[in-house]
Amino acid sequence: MALRYALLGLLAKNEATGYELTQQFKETIIHFWTAHHTQIYRELLKMEEEGLAHSKTIHQNDYPDKKIYKITDKGFEQLVEWVLNKPVNVPKLKDDLLLRVSMFHFLPSEQAIAFLEKSKEHHQMGLLMTKKWQDEHFPDGTYKENELGEYLTSEFGVRYMESWLSWCDWAREVLKK
Repeated sequence: MALRYALLGLLAKNEATGYELTQQFKETIIHFWTAHHTQIYRELLKMEEEGLAHSKTIHQNDYPDKKIYKITDKGFEQLVEWVLNKPVNVPKLKDDLLLRVSMFHFLPSEQAIAFLEKSKEHHQMGLLMTKKWQDEHFPDGTYKENELGEYLTSEFGVRYMESWLSWCDWAREVLKK
């Protein structure tokens, strides 16, 4: 259900095609939420059926027709209601890497350390990509009013990656003992 609100939030900023929404999702939400393009298109259809968004079809000669989605007043009201009134619960951490780390007692320390090093490389890449994206979109830490959420969540992504990298260093030292 949260995918719906992610899409409504993107549409509240600008109307967009399903493809554009998929790209925006990858750029602005990927560090804390994931969705496959097929999930996005399915949810857009449901949102349209429920009157939360509507689309117009643009006919193109050299390309397939495209649908441009726009949030409705009902969709915006539902988005604001969700932001303000959905109960705040204890966060759920569902992390495949941590699940695998929980099985380290089955591995020789060298293999566990190698796994951490590989994980660290991926997180370092994610950190660099997120910082690059921030530098491109928020030079000198400046943002437009409608970019506040992206600014805050991208900084969370940076801090999360930095925390993971620091934890990997700590875990590697524990394994070396």
